[in-house]
Amino acid sequence: MKRGRISRALGIVLASGVVALGTSAPARALFNFPAHLEIPQGQGVRVSWSRFVPVAVASGNSRPVMVANASQIDVETPSSGHYLLHFRLFGWLPWRGVPVDVPKPAYVVPGGESVGVLVHTRGLIVNGFSPVRTQGRVVDPAQEAGLERGDVIASVDAQPAKSVAFLEQRVNQDGIRHQPVRLRVAGARSERVRTVMPVWSERLHHWQIGVTLQDRTSGVGTLTFYNPKTLAFTALGHSMTDGLTRRPVGVQAGRAMGADIVGVVPAADNHPGQKVGVLAGPANVSGSVDANGTLGIVGRLDHQPLWGPHRALPLALPDQVHPGPATIITVLRGQIPERYHIEILKTAAQSQPDTKGLLFRVTDPGLLHKTGGVVQGMSGSPIIQNGRVVGAVTHVLISRPALGFGCYAYWMERQSAYQHPS
Repeated sequence: MKRGRISRALGIVLASGVVALGTSAPARALFNFPAHLEIPQGQGVRVSWSRFVPVAVASGNSRPVMVANASQIDVETPSSGHYLLHFRLFGWLPWRGVPVDVPKPAYVVPGGESVGVLVHTRGLIVNGFSPVRTQGRVVDPAQEAGLERGDVIASVDAQPAKSVAFLEQRVNQDGIRHQPVRLRVAGARSERVRTVMPVWSERLHHWQIGVTLQDRTSGVGTLTFYNPKTLAFTALGHSMTDGLTRRPVGVQAGRAMGADIVGVVPAADNHPGQKVGVLAGPANVSGSVDANGTLGIVGRLDHQPLWGPHRALPLALPDQVHPGPATIITVLRGQIPERYHIEILKTAAQSQPDTKGLLFRVTDPGLLHKTGGVVQGMSGSPIIQNGRVVGAVTHVLISRPALGFGCYAYWMERQSAYQHPS
C-alpha cells in the first residue's frame, strides 16, 4: 500500500516536471524556432532565443552566414544563395538544420496616389430578378430555374459569358428557336448548370429570362507600390469585391487612373469615414488591371506617376517588421501623396498571405484632426519603416478608427500577376 502511494507520488512529480519543462522558456524557444529563414542579401534578421540554452551555430556552406549568440540569434547574409545552419545545443548536442534562402533584395517604388478602378468582371453577376409578363401572366424563369442573387454566370450555351449584351443575344436566339438557355453558374459554395427557358416579353417585345445582371464594378483605393523596371503595380491591399455579395470578383480586363481627392468625411467611433474623390484622368496615374487577388489588384502602369515618391526602397520580409514608429503615404487633398506618422503595435507570424498581418495606431496629430483615423479610400496606402516598404493599410477597426490593420508588402510582391505582368 505504502509502495503504491510512493509510486503515484513519483508519477505526479514526474508528470508535473514534464509539463513544466514543456512550457518553459527554453522549451518554447526550441519549439518556436522557424523551420526556414529567408533573408535578403546584405540584410539580417533577429530570432528570439533562450539564454538558458547555449547554442552553437555553423554554416554548412563555404560562403559564410555570420551568427551571434545571446538571448537572440542574429543572422546576417553577405552573399546571396542557399545555406544550411547546423544547430548544436549546449555546443555539442546535434539538434536540427535550418535552411536559409538569401535572395537578392527586391526594390519597389512606394505609391500613395489615390486611384479609381473600373473592371469588367469575369462572368456576369446576378443582381436580382425581373418578372416577365407573357401571355397574360407574370413569370420568373431565372428564379424558378434555381438562380440566386450573387451567382456568377460563367458561360452561356457553353460559351464564355463575356458581357450582358452577349447573354441577351443568346437568350433572344434560343427564344426564337424555342429552346432553353444553358447557364454554367458559380455560387457561394459550388458550380452548377441551370437550364432556363426564355419567354416573350409583352412589354419589351423580345425574349427574356427575367434576371438583372452586372458585368463591371468599380472602386477607389490607393496605389501601394510598383516595380521601377517593369512598372508592374499593386494596389488596395485587399480583394476588390462586388457590392452585393462582398465576394471577390474575377477580372476580365480593367483600368486604373488617378483620382482627385476633394474632401474627407472624418471617422468617429462606430462610424467609418471616407475619402471623397473624382476621377482625374490618366495624367498622373494610369494603367491596366490584370488580376484581383487576396491582397488587392495587380496590373501594369502606362508610365511612372507624375507626383509622389520616385525613389525605390527595399521590400521588407515579414520578420523585419516590428512594433515601433512607422509612416503611411496617402492623399488627403488633390493628388499629391503625403507622409503621416503611425505606430505599429503588433505583428503576426504568417505562412501565407492575409490582410491582417499587423496592427497599427495613427499617431499623427494632423491626420487625426483631418480624418479621425483610418478612413475608406486609404486601403493600399504603403507603410514605411526603417527605410523599407513593409506593408499596406487594409482595414479600420470601426469601433476605434485610430486603429487599423495592414498586410505585409512581401506577400503583395509575391502575387504571381505582379511577378509576371502581362
